[in-house]
Amino acid sequence: MIALLLLALAQFPMDVFESTTPFAELEKRDGLTLSGRDVKGSPYREYRAEIATTLPVEAMCVAIFEWGTKHGDGPGVTLNKVLQDGDDVRVLYNQITQPIVAKRDFSLTVARQRLPDGNCRIRFRTTNEAAPPKPDGFVRMDKLWGEWFMEAVPAGGAKLTYTLFSDPSGSVPSFLVHGGQRKSVIDSTLMALEKTKRFQAGGK
Repeated sequence: MIALLLLALAQFPMDVFESTTPFAELEKRDGLTLSGRDVKGSPYREYRAEIATTLPVEAMCVAIFEWGTKHGDGPGVTLNKVLQDGDDVRVLYNQITQPIVAKRDFSLTVARQRLPDGNCRIRFRTTNEAAPPKPDGFVRMDKLWGEWFMEAVPAGGAKLTYTLFSDPSGSVPSFLVHGGQRKSVIDSTLMALEKTKRFQAGGK
């Protein structure tokens, strides 16, 4: 199992996380700021949600990693299967259903880092080498990545930042996708906070 996880990490290039293209603010509501930026060579945008919370970094670091890898109830997810399990690295297989477009599937590697300054980063990216054969009627996504970043703030609590890029693949006009992607990023961020509150209370 350790060898499989190391192989997954070796196939997990970080280049997409190092873009210097600035984000532009798109909207702000209920304490959450949504921004977006262009991705070179793609008609789709990378979105980022930021929100301040009284929740501690470590609680979010645990709850978001467990929720995002093992519970499979994020927006649009209809199947979530853990293919390779580890304390800080997991490989998943997901099937999703979204309005307008056909069903999608992909394999995802998720890696968590507890940083020396006490902050936490969880990054994920499609790694379809680990995926099972594509079911009939599905389109396989191969360009999906993102990050959860939990940063402690001096006044107490933390700032949660969620970044996501998702190319649905197939023949889908980009104007039909942007609204759904923006909503998904907002919904996922708010759901992550709720999941952490439940985790602190002893639930899932």
